[in-house]
Amino acid sequence: MIGRIVRGIVILIVVLAVAVGALFAIARLHDGPLGPIPGGPLQAGELVGQPPADWSFAADVKQVEMQLAYENDSRTTWILVDQGVAYIPCSLDFPPGKRWYKAADADGAAIVRIGGKRYGVTLSRVKDETTIQSLGKVALAKYPEAARSRGGPVWFFKLEPRTAAG
Repeated sequence: MIGRIVRGIVILIVVLAVAVGALFAIARLHDGPLGPIPGGPLQAGELVGQPPADWSFAADVKQVEMQLAYENDSRTTWILVDQGVAYIPCSLDFPPGKRWYKAADADGAAIVRIGGKRYGVTLSRVKDETTIQSLGKVALAKYPEAARSRGGPVWFFKLEPRTAAG
């Protein structure tokens, strides 16, 4: 009896592991992320030649899709707009294993997709403490759920124009 229960549990665990693995594999073939699961490159949508000077249209947008231009995967992330300037925040602690922010700090060439349109941008890390503190307040106002998290360090990347979008 106990052997059948253990065998059943093992089978269930294997089936779940295969299903999760298949979901992540399928997501890599998808145009963009599938919710919180990283996806393939952003291909659909009009490629806007020059990003807007004023990102206020994205102030109420909760999430955007973002891909580093030189990678073949994309992710869903938050966006902040402060006085018409757009920023991508990145918690360094959650989810664990995240690496994109380091690559973006080295080479910020990226594509963001908002409302079906793709924008070639450069992600420039904000290092000014006054601006970081101000953006932290903007982030907590827009995403109150962030206040309930463990906290930890957050980097902010300013979205700036990139001439060679792709």
